[in-house]
Order: sequence, then C-alpha cells, then structure tokens
Amino acid sequence: MKNIDPLPFLDKDEEVILYSSGLLKQNLRSGWKPGRFYLTTRRLVFFQPPRVSLQALLENITSLTIEKRAVILRSKNVILVTYREVEGEKALQAWIAINDIEKWRKRIYERSLLMLNKETIDKIAEELDSDSQEILIYLWQKGHARIEELAELIDAYNHMDVLLRIKERINPTAERIIGSSILSFEKSKFEPETGKKILFNWWILGQGEKKKGKEILLDIFDEEEYLNIIMELPGVERIEDILFKLELNKMTISTSSVNRKYHKEIDLPAQVNTRDFSKNFNNNVLEINLKKAKGA
Repeated sequence: MKNIDPLPFLDKDEEVILYSSGLLKQNLRSGWKPGRFYLTTRRLVFFQPPRVSLQALLENITSLTIEKRAVILRSKNVILVTYREVEGEKALQAWIAINDIEKWRKRIYERSLLMLNKETIDKIAEELDSDSQEILIYLWQKGHARIEELAELIDAYNHMDVLLRIKERINPTAERIIGSSILSFEKSKFEPETGKKILFNWWILGQGEKKKGKEILLDIFDEEEYLNIIMELPGVERIEDILFKLELNKMTISTSSVNRKYHKEIDLPAQVNTRDFSKNFNNNVLEINLKKAKGA
C-alpha cells in the first residue's frame, strides 16, 4: 500500500488497506453522495472533507452482499453493508458504489465476516507442505506471532523463507479453498480478548466463532454512603472517549473509541445524587464513585 497524505480521522496506530473514490447511499430515499472510501485495519470509512459521513468498525459489520442498484443514470452492482454503530443498537445499512467492487468486497469480508473452524484449517493444511502446515496451525492456535517466532518454529534459514511460504503457498491455497487470504501482517493491531496493542505481527484473519456483543465486565460495591463501580473496558485508551449519563437509579456508559465501542445501561441498587460523583480511568479500568441520595 503506497503512502497517502495524513487523514484527520485516522488514529496514529491505524493503517489504510484500501482507498478509492466512490459513491455512498445511506438509506433508500437518500441520493448518492460522492467522496472517498477508506478500508483501514479497524474501520470502513467514507470521507467527504471536512467530515466523515460513514465509519463502521469491522467487528460491527453483520452482513455484506452485492446488489444491483440504479446509480446516477445507470444500473450497476454495489456493495450493501449492514452494520451497527454501537454494539446492541439497531442495524444500519449503506450502499457503496465503487470501482473494483470484488476486491473491496473480499477485503472487507476477510476482516469482518470470515468464519474459521478447525475443519476449514485442516482442509487448507492438507494441501500444504509440512513447514507451511506448522505456520498455519501455530497461528490458528495462537492468533498472531512475530516473523522471528515463525522462523524459529520451522527452523527456517531466514525470514524470507517464512514470507515466501505465507505469500506463495498458504494464502494462495486459502484463496482457492475459502475465497480469501488467511494470514495478514499488521504493523499495529489490538488483541480482541485483552485490548492490548500488538506491534509488527502476522495474524490469522477471520473469527474463530460467531461474533457476540462484547459484554462490559463490572462490579458494583455498596459502601454505605456511596456506590463504588469498577468496569473493565478493553480497547479504550482515554477517559475522554467514555460517555457518562447518570440518572437517579440508572447509569449509562457509552464509548466512542476508534478501537472499541460499548453501550450499556446499568440499573443501580440505590438512588444516587446525580451531581455528586467522581470517576477515574487507568489501564482500561474505569472506577466510578456515586454518592447515594438522601434517604436512599
């Protein structure tokens, strides 16, 4: 991917995979809007300077189809993307008219909807040499690894031996069997389970099981005059990305982080003073202290 000018919406650890001019339609009654599409390591973005009209986290894309639509003065194939802006909320749809539509569909699919299981991995491995099999199965089990780790795994003569096996054997075999590459090098990527940022690793693409909404892990402690709430938010780095709404007996937490989006309503065990609270965020853990309302 050649270098492009810095983009105002791009996070410092986010990489652009594809970009191209195209047209966007966000509901059946709206017209087509011209702009530029970007597929990054985290999102699908439609940019109309100076604003972003569409941004869908790859993990929140729920379906991807090709449809025939009237575009300006003629009918053509477009990509229909169904996604959620925040996990748990109503699904949205967007139609994308763009050149090289199959390339875009494939790249979006392999990073959002590709489902893998052991049977599929075994089917690909059957057609590989023993060293390529070891690389594939190791990454399937671990999720990601540095090239030095893979070279040591197969006792490779040098790193180029590993790269050739990935680019000339493993990925082409996967393309033929499942219609998609299966291994990808990422300069920076967040580990879904831990929210930890991993640098310069090879990753296995796709999902190991059907995606479920990411549940916020939390504990609520009753401290007599206060409620102490501890919440874990993997993938969220700044307290500025956390949106906080407090009512007498309910609290709503949302996040606007590029890396992860959450939305959760929490029923409180006692009424609280909506103006007397404190919050602290460190190492992906949010701590909130709420003072109980008088008479609670």
